[in-house]
Amino acid sequence: MDPASFTDGPGTVETYEGLPTFRPASLPPELSYSDDLLRVYGDAQYALGRLATLHRDIDNPNLLIAPFVHREAAMSSQVEGTNVTISDIYQHEVGSTPARSAAEQADVREAYNYVDAVKQGFARLDAGDDIDLPLVSDLHELLLGGVRGGEDHPGELRDVPVYIGARDSNPEHASFIPPRPDVVPVLLEQLFAYVRRGEYPALVDVALTHYQFEAIHPFRDGNGRLGRLLIMLQLYDAGLLPGPYLYLSAYFKQFGQQYREKLLAVSTDGAWDDWLVFVLNAIAEQAIDGYDCGVRLKTLREEYREQFPASPATRDLVDYLFEQPYLTGPRAVEATGRSKPAVYDAIDALEAEGIVVETTGKQRNKVYEAPDILAVLES
Repeated sequence: MDPASFTDGPGTVETYEGLPTFRPASLPPELSYSDDLLRVYGDAQYALGRLATLHRDIDNPNLLIAPFVHREAAMSSQVEGTNVTISDIYQHEVGSTPARSAAEQADVREAYNYVDAVKQGFARLDAGDDIDLPLVSDLHELLLGGVRGGEDHPGELRDVPVYIGARDSNPEHASFIPPRPDVVPVLLEQLFAYVRRGEYPALVDVALTHYQFEAIHPFRDGNGRLGRLLIMLQLYDAGLLPGPYLYLSAYFKQFGQQYREKLLAVSTDGAWDDWLVFVLNAIAEQAIDGYDCGVRLKTLREEYREQFPASPATRDLVDYLFEQPYLTGPRAVEATGRSKPAVYDAIDALEAEGIVVETTGKQRNKVYEAPDILAVLES
């Protein structure tokens, strides 16, 4: 990290253990609204409004929320360099474990932790909790707990420096060194105070606070996943999302280099406008994609249910497939509340129509998948 590169950024360079660190200034910065920013702000507002209609127009929102959360969990994991797929997470959920290395299994478990963290985050906001350090620490512990052991201290603020963008393990080669650990608590206190009060429109504040969180980098690891989850929570808290329907990680994965460059450019040059345009465009594009995905899922559900007008158990099982497209008999009985004979007859009916396909080739402990649903989610 070259201190001379940060003279125009919104913060100060401080030395810690012989190396420069960047301490971001408190929010908010002074902003000017370019034409591009105004345009993409309108696009994002419109796209989020249309996305919200999915929640309004379906009788059971969880039939869309569950697949969207699993999709974001997979994409958020892939941003961090794993190969975890949506199918991997769903299979883990039903106890189906294809052959994987220990490292791959850990990646899948960690991605599944993201599903739990999303659920808890939204539930905590529904219970009246603020977006604050206790919530964020609990979510971090959920994300990394049971996977990393104690090495990354899940739920605990870092007490060591971290280095971003180093080509090797040499800290001197880092492109960015977040603030020294002893100032992290006060920086977070200032950040969450700003989250509560805000000074700009909510969409703008979400982009500002995401930069600030990533610049502070408060934990040893997991900051990226947690930061992306916080975007959804803030949009929900601001009334711009009716639930976890937005999967920004897909955009950040596709444009990962631009994401990193624009984050760094705020720190080095105060390039807020470019950063805001990037984040708001991500929100707009992913809201459009989410709406299209939701419409395809709703249409597919209607097609399936129309095939079984006289079989309530089969229609219930169809609905369950949209929450969990990997199916076992015992889990289907539990989820639908139907009798075992009715559920197994329903599975046979779905298999006969090609809606589910048995994946194990076994006579016992069968696992079925819904290929058309998975195809929509993985497209």
